[in-house]
Amino acid sequence: MQHVRFTLTSLEVSGFGVPLQVGDLVVVRHDGTSDLDWELVATTFPVEPYEREPHLLEMVALDGRLLRGDAVVVRSDERRHVFRGVGPLAGLTASDGMDAPS
Repeated sequence: MQHVRFTLTSLEVSGFGVPLQVGDLVVVRHDGTSDLDWELVATTFPVEPYEREPHLLEMVALDGRLLRGDAVVVRSDERRHVFRGVGPLAGLTASDGMDAPS
């Protein structure tokens, strides 16, 4: 299994800025597959909980890069939110080590 973790500096959910306190994005490729799994765990200042539906996430990592993809809400309350990716994650580079196995 390969994985990479990003600490986020900003987050937009479906085009709306989120008052982020802490955001961690984890991307995983399991052995024997070319598919990626990714999940965002975010702590925010109080906001309305997100509906359990797909949202476009736009995330800026500490290195300044934009990561972008569709995700569904696993859990959301006023401050803690978990999103699971439901498709590709744009913004990864070869240096992240998440290339598909040959």
